[in-house]
Amino acid sequence: MKKFKIALALATALTSVQALEFGTMGSQAFGMGGVGVAIKHSPWGLYYNPALMAADDGFKVGLYVGFQSKSDNFFDLFDINKNDPSALLQSKLEELTKNSSIKLTNQDGAVIQLPDFGIGVLATGAFINAGASGSARLENVTANNLKDAKLTTDYSVYTLLEIPVGYALEFETVAGDFSIGVTGKYMNLSATNGSFAIQNGTNVSDAFKNMMKFDIGGGDSNFGLDLGLSYEIADCFTMGVVGKYLNSPTFNTKNGSYTIAPQARAGVALDLDWFMLGMDVDATANKDLSNENFKTQMIGLGTAFDFEWIALRGGIATDLQHTDDMIFSLGLGITFLDIGVQFGKKTSPLNGIQMPDYFALQVGAGFSF
Repeated sequence: MKKFKIALALATALTSVQALEFGTMGSQAFGMGGVGVAIKHSPWGLYYNPALMAADDGFKVGLYVGFQSKSDNFFDLFDINKNDPSALLQSKLEELTKNSSIKLTNQDGAVIQLPDFGIGVLATGAFINAGASGSARLENVTANNLKDAKLTTDYSVYTLLEIPVGYALEFETVAGDFSIGVTGKYMNLSATNGSFAIQNGTNVSDAFKNMMKFDIGGGDSNFGLDLGLSYEIADCFTMGVVGKYLNSPTFNTKNGSYTIAPQARAGVALDLDWFMLGMDVDATANKDLSNENFKTQMIGLGTAFDFEWIALRGGIATDLQHTDDMIFSLGLGITFLDIGVQFGKKTSPLNGIQMPDYFALQVGAGFSF
């Protein structure tokens, strides 16, 4: 029983990975609920929609670091705010059978866009998407019988590096300005996933040591292709659409084969210089890298007030595949430095304190002229 209790504490705290969503890159989009496909006054057109590079063709530089945490029935495991020990045990057993999980992700990026020299706009940069997620579930257990209990933990870890080069052109017509952009990117994916089970008689020390031997090296490289379009009815109103990973790049790592399915997103934006309002929506559901049955499909609405030295941003977003949560975004920019926070409406108790199941932080910098 002692071994089982130790295993329970270790396994429920494990992290590993599994999803590749459209993601958020850049402080402006982060603070506006992930909106970016039609936001032309941003250094991050290379990431969201390469056509935006030509729609706003100045010299731009951007840096971004962001962290996210998503959980499901995770904080409940550590909530011991109960007076009756038997009730506490029963609640923990019930919570573990719900398949508790947590996912941590880190997105970093750097981009530089060159001005239009009369032959179109060029930009390059580097994007890193890394994550770890894990889940634990308890089987064959009741409050009166822990002998046959079995604890199963699944985990995965990945690191995806992208080095993009984008090119865009703008076409002025009497009906408005059209821009088209294309991005080719070198990609390298390192990933691993696995699972282990602990039950009566299992050597916990050996099981934990074996799990810690996971290796995310031995990755594979490939190339990705993005294509974007934008249309400006007037200087203040932009519509955009982008397709990412259109070639469905596949990576054959020593731990298995991973394919990134194409992603499509559309957006609109109203830009009045000091005031901005935008909306993005995923046209297709994005599949998880290691679990194709898990999908995300985001829709976001955001606004920003940009003054000479300060910018205030806010937004809301939700996942159309999992509508039980709403995400709120707040961002603050002072000159070239930005900070932001996102948090979900859905919470779980932790010793009497309601903790958001989704939480994210970012810091970034950028300028353009």
